[in-house]
Amino acid sequence: MGAEETIAIVVAAGLGSRIVPLSHEVPKCMLEVQNHSMLHRALTTFHDLNITKSVVVGGYKSDKLVLPPGTELVLNDQYLHNNILRSLAYARPAMNEEDAALVAYSDIVFRRDVVEQLLSEGGPDISILVDQGWEERYVGRTLHPLSEAEAAQYDSTGRLLRIGKNLLTPQSDPGQWGEFIGMMKLTRAGNLHFWDVFDEVDAKLDCEAPFQQSLHWRTAYITDLLQELVDRGVAVHCTLIQGGWLEIDTLQDYETAQSFNFTGGPG
Repeated sequence: MGAEETIAIVVAAGLGSRIVPLSHEVPKCMLEVQNHSMLHRALTTFHDLNITKSVVVGGYKSDKLVLPPGTELVLNDQYLHNNILRSLAYARPAMNEEDAALVAYSDIVFRRDVVEQLLSEGGPDISILVDQGWEERYVGRTLHPLSEAEAAQYDSTGRLLRIGKNLLTPQSDPGQWGEFIGMMKLTRAGNLHFWDVFDEVDAKLDCEAPFQQSLHWRTAYITDLLQELVDRGVAVHCTLIQGGWLEIDTLQDYETAQSFNFTGGPG
């Protein structure tokens, strides 16, 4: 499968409440990291990898999103009342049109080779990027405790077993546990699996009912649906990496990102 058949989806609807006051005026993804906004960096990297179609899901202060030509904006007008899974659903029509979809959180920065590794996974229908080098990144990260990480447990073949928050501890074995970085790839078949399960849950659950780790189905995370897929026997593959990315959740993270090495070389 070539990258030219892939569409990139960046979910950027949230409030960014943990990085105030920087997010008072703009969505978090428009904050600059080393002179370029997080969103610009992501979309440029995807474009450089021949992913020429992209969609950004906006919500909070969507009028402040600066998008390159050719990037479509879709709006989650219910962003105050739902969460990232339902934000992603606004991009579903665009995802259904392509042979593959690359989905990314908007508050991460990453090296190009990390994305290349995910795109190179030719076999699995659903692949998520999981960082085994989480221990080093949490040293001194006092404002975002390890319990908040979206942890992923996998078997010896890289198949996902468990995913969600409050799972990762300092004693977790990096050979079995990593951190989901907020990027995944779905083939056409994987995309069908993902949304078929979404529809099935949506048909039977009240929006206020609990779902997986979320208090309410309407505020579920992508990781909640990934766990539901695993529970139903759907194979989700973990593409394992060693660093090469940062989540920007707090002011402390934002400061750290200003010295992030985007090239992957020494320094």
